[in-house]
Amino acid sequence: MAGDKIPSGRMIRAGRALAGIEQLDLAEQIGVDRRTVSRLEADKDVPVNPLKIATYEKMRDALQRRGIVFLYGGKGYGEGVALKD
Repeated sequence: MAGDKIPSGRMIRAGRALAGIEQLDLAEQIGVDRRTVSRLEADKDVPVNPLKIATYEKMRDALQRRGIVFLYGGKGYGEGVALKD
């Protein structure tokens, strides 16, 4: 299920920008430091650390509550984000 996938750092950054919120706002919403959001947005590796995965999930869920839809890459197209109507 796409809602259970972990978005990449680029997708988090794009979703946050589309939702119009700053790193600090997202960080406060999920209970982490702004630097954590910044580091994870810049991360290019797939997370394997359970704490990191949980933080990505919190960021994903917070952005989804703001109407962000994560579009995971597939055959012939890349990843992206969209705003629900």
